[in-house]
Amino acid sequence: MHDPDLLRAADRNFIGSFEKLVEHQAAGSVRWFGPVFAFVSRIPVSIFNGLVVLEPADPAEVDAAAAWVREAAVPSHAWLREGIGAEVAQRLVARGYELRPWIEPVMAIRPPSELPRPREGVSVRPVEDDAGLEEHIRHMIAAGLPEPKVRLMYVPAFAFDPDVRIFTAYLDGWPMGHAIAIRTGASSGVYAVGTRTEARRRGVGTAATWAAVDAGREWGCPLVVLQSSEMGRPVYAAMGFTVIDRLILLRGGWPSR
Repeated sequence: MHDPDLLRAADRNFIGSFEKLVEHQAAGSVRWFGPVFAFVSRIPVSIFNGLVVLEPADPAEVDAAAAWVREAAVPSHAWLREGIGAEVAQRLVARGYELRPWIEPVMAIRPPSELPRPREGVSVRPVEDDAGLEEHIRHMIAAGLPEPKVRLMYVPAFAFDPDVRIFTAYLDGWPMGHAIAIRTGASSGVYAVGTRTEARRRGVGTAATWAAVDAGREWGCPLVVLQSSEMGRPVYAAMGFTVIDRLILLRGGWPSR
C-alpha cells in the first residue's frame, strides 16, 4: 500500500486538473455526488467530460453522477480506482459506458534539481504569449486534432492561468510535441503529452515531459504525477516515474442534441 498522503496528493491533482479545465469554459460545471466527482466542460472530447470515483461510493451516488453527465449529451469518460471500481464499472456498463482494456497506471516522481539534456535537435519552450499559443494550437491541428476542439480547449484564460504551463517541443526547429503542467497545492501534474507520428522515438515526448516536470519544481511542488497511456508507461518508467495507483477506464459517447 502506498503512502496515503501521496495518493491524496495525486488524487487532488487529477481532480484539480479537470476543475481547472472547466473553470475556463463558459458553459462548464462540476458537481460532487458524495465521493463521486463529476465534471462537464462541454468540449466534445470524451476525456474532457465525465466522472471520477476514487473512494467507495453508494450506487445511488454513482447513478446520479452518471445521469448528470449524460444530461449534457457530450462524449465522456469514467475513471475508477482499481480495487473499488469493479462493481461501479458494471453499473456504468449497464448505463451505456464501454469498459476500456487498458488499466491506467498513476505514476509519480520527485522532480530532480537538474533536467537531463534533450537529444540533439530537440528543444522545448513554454507558451508565454499569444504568438506562442497560436503556434501551439496550429501544431495540435497539424497533429490531427480538429481545429474547433483545439481552440475550445486552449482558450487564453486556460493557457495563461498561473497554475497552468503549456509546452511546445521542437525537433530541428519544427513543433512536434507537447505537454501541459497543472498545479494544485503542493503537487503538480503532467498532462496531454504527445508527439507527432513522424517525430516519435526521437526524444521529443520525453523532453516535453521533463519540461512539465520541471514546472512542478519551479512551483516548489515536491511531487509530480501523471496518468500513463500504454505506450507511455515504459518511457515514464525509464525517466524515474513509479506506479502508485491504477485506474479502470470507461468511455461513454452520446451525441450532442
